[in-house]
Amino acid sequence: MTYRIAVAGFVVLLAGGVVCTTAHAERQTPQWSVMFDSANGQFATSVVVGTRATSDGITINLLRSAASLTTEGVRQWRMDAADACLPDGTNGYVDAVERLPTGESWVLRNCYAPGGLPQHHELVRLAADGGVLVTTDLGATPALWSRAMLVARPSGVVALVPHNNGLRWLRIGTGGDVIDDAFTELVGPDETVIIANARLWPNGRASVGTWQRVANCNISPPTACAQPASTLLRLNTDGSERWRVEAGAFLAFFGFEDDGSSVIAESWNSPPLRLRQVSATGVAGVAVDAAGGERIYLTGAAGPVRGRYLAYSGTEHLLIDRHGTVLARRNADTAGGVARANGEIGFLTGARHSDGALVSADDLSVLAEFDVDGIVSVSVSVSVSVSVSGSSPADEFWSLLDDGSIYTNSRAQGDTLQRARISRFAVPGSPAADIIFISRFD
Repeated sequence: MTYRIAVAGFVVLLAGGVVCTTAHAERQTPQWSVMFDSANGQFATSVVVGTRATSDGITINLLRSAASLTTEGVRQWRMDAADACLPDGTNGYVDAVERLPTGESWVLRNCYAPGGLPQHHELVRLAADGGVLVTTDLGATPALWSRAMLVARPSGVVALVPHNNGLRWLRIGTGGDVIDDAFTELVGPDETVIIANARLWPNGRASVGTWQRVANCNISPPTACAQPASTLLRLNTDGSERWRVEAGAFLAFFGFEDDGSSVIAESWNSPPLRLRQVSATGVAGVAVDAAGGERIYLTGAAGPVRGRYLAYSGTEHLLIDRHGTVLARRNADTAGGVARANGEIGFLTGARHSDGALVSADDLSVLAEFDVDGIVSVSVSVSVSVSVSGSSPADEFWSLLDDGSIYTNSRAQGDTLQRARISRFAVPGSPAADIIFISRFD
């Protein structure tokens, strides 16, 4: 697909060719912003903790509830997590959401008793209008449910649920029946398990990159802190382990190529940047130094986009291929921050004076900038960000779809914790740029 993007008087063709732009990209304001009131007075530390977007709209995790919006920003439904609570339950939360191209959604929600023990977990399949189609009772198994991920498939949905010492795979059919329930034990510190990235393949298998790190370490008096661990898993269609690669004692970036192979990159303070390729059958290659062994402090990465990755080193962006060859560089003064999402159009990153920027996967030129309120501000994140099905696991959510639509929960100046904001942008000249501009309060 080719998009015509007007950038400061020039026309940019995104079809795998050379991209030419001026130094100043066009600054975009939202097509619409929708505000949500909190169900319990505030949204805690994370305004929107998880969102899934498709070509027909967006399903939003509001921590205490879930909601759905059309591409025009019209609310389709909102469902409270408290609906799942037993009469004596007090704390209801939404753990994860997933949206299907049909407009249906899956919502994973739970209840906790007054003492904090899990009381009830359930997975709900909702129609496009919010009607409950089926509910699956998942019991009260202790797990890290708030870090769970839902991945849709034609015959239902897969729930990947981190536990303190492993990863649970639940495959649920469209009728709500649990088809597979498998557990994979992970080697390493067992206090915190995080899904760094995951991809479900057409044959039903899945690639999952996990992190394990100790949640708390005493500084005074000092205690021995276990090293973090990163693991790459390939799971069978029933959730059983097919193979694994222990990536090392660091928090790795995992990139999944279309041919089923993977790229593992050492992150954080481990110069030089080291890359290791893993075949689709689990054969790990020898780690190689990217950029000829140059010292690079990797603090974020995303990709692949057409076989290319965007790495952020704190001071610059690097466009590299899977072999570690540097294809382009850009100083972070002009496009700062980690990559927050990626798609066929390019990479979404932080920006120095806007909320986000679209960066070309050809030469790192800035194609457009996006700002929620039009007020110049500094918005640069230094946290690790990896792409998971086009989204970022960080509290600040961005999604880039192939039609050029962009969704974010970035806050505007003056926004309070009692309200959440969802905004939609469009890449200039893309099909998504054709809808009307609106603003609503829900």
